[in-house]
Amino acid sequence: MRFTPWMAATLALVPLLQACGGGGSSDGGDGAVRLINAADGYASLDLYSSDTSLSTGVASDSAGSYVSLGSGTYTFKLKRTGSSTTSSSSDRTVLADTSHTLLAYSTNETLKTVFLTDNEAAPTSGTAKLRVFNGAAEAGALDVYVTAPDATLADSTATVSALGTERISGYSEISAGTYRVRITGSGDKTDLRLDLPSVVLADQQIATLVLTTTPGGVLVHGLTLNQKSSVTAQKNSSARVRLVAGAAANGNAAATVNGVVLSAGLKSPAVGSYTLVPAGALALTVSLDGNPLSTGVTTLTAGSDNTLLVTGSGASGTAVLLNDDNRPALTAANTKLRLVHGVGGLASPVTLTADYSAVATDIATNTASVPASIAASTTMRLEATTPTVTGSLYLATDVTLQSGKVYTLFMLGDAATPVGVLRRDR
Repeated sequence: MRFTPWMAATLALVPLLQACGGGGSSDGGDGAVRLINAADGYASLDLYSSDTSLSTGVASDSAGSYVSLGSGTYTFKLKRTGSSTTSSSSDRTVLADTSHTLLAYSTNETLKTVFLTDNEAAPTSGTAKLRVFNGAAEAGALDVYVTAPDATLADSTATVSALGTERISGYSEISAGTYRVRITGSGDKTDLRLDLPSVVLADQQIATLVLTTTPGGVLVHGLTLNQKSSVTAQKNSSARVRLVAGAAANGNAAATVNGVVLSAGLKSPAVGSYTLVPAGALALTVSLDGNPLSTGVTTLTAGSDNTLLVTGSGASGTAVLLNDDNRPALTAANTKLRLVHGVGGLASPVTLTADYSAVATDIATNTASVPASIAASTTMRLEATTPTVTGSLYLATDVTLQSGKVYTLFMLGDAATPVGVLRRDR
């Protein structure tokens, strides 16, 4: 295969600059604008220029038709289909005789847009052009590997390195063919975020791979935009699951999820590491000291992070699948902290405080609190309590919780000997 950086010695990481200005004008020849909806949580969007409707009902992972506009600056507004409320507004400049794409994406709980010009020159015969946009601020900086389908990551060199959040790479010119595209955390080949085993780059194709957020905040979805042409969803086919053994009397938990062994025997109390497993219909085998358990869950959401919590004792044990929100706090200086109540036999709820302020209140057995965004600290006091026990279930002082990180305090074991395990989730 052949990789040729386009018009640069290396792939440049280009900041996405926002256009500014007032109303549009009709000076010069007409341009054209289309809307592409890559926004998680927005099933359908309508595009307006100020209060004039341009495109309606653009479904998630699809493109609207191009609309002709005179050259000039316009205020583009996005609304959920049928709604009168503006979800996003931005001023963009339409160039004469030029097609543009307004790409909508959601990150950090906000609907955002980037304005792309669809005028990249065709590559030489026998090659394609590919660039990447990292629209998932939650995922952090990413590396992109475009390799032969059978290539190992260990032997591969990144096509794009350390692509920052809400940044777009330059085009890379690549021989036409079929490739495996893998996305990893920056600088860590073992931190796989998206694996596309068969991506066809056609002769003289000009494509942009858009990376978008997922429910768990760590993995990413993909969407391929072809210049002036089709849009193809490249959804993540995986989820992440970890096993947490919180059983009484150091019980051993074992679990296999969709054919992937999480552990053949994790001794309580312990928190396992996240493992990639196939998403979709859930085939789960879980046991405690050899006794089979069931969660009742039938589906594993693509792109999600999950904790398989095993508590209790023997055949009366319990297994629950908890959804994990591992997105960093919206405030950069903050950290995120939640509580998981996995103390078997303790029917009363548990409350967690940080420096005497409530982080999680009255959390029931085998459930998790909503993660709280709190100020980071190197001297934090954490305390877990329950109404039926005198004193603390867990008490730690001078705890370091770093900004931009996500933590869980697991309360495990049984009512007689509860154990707290503080784990950094990312």
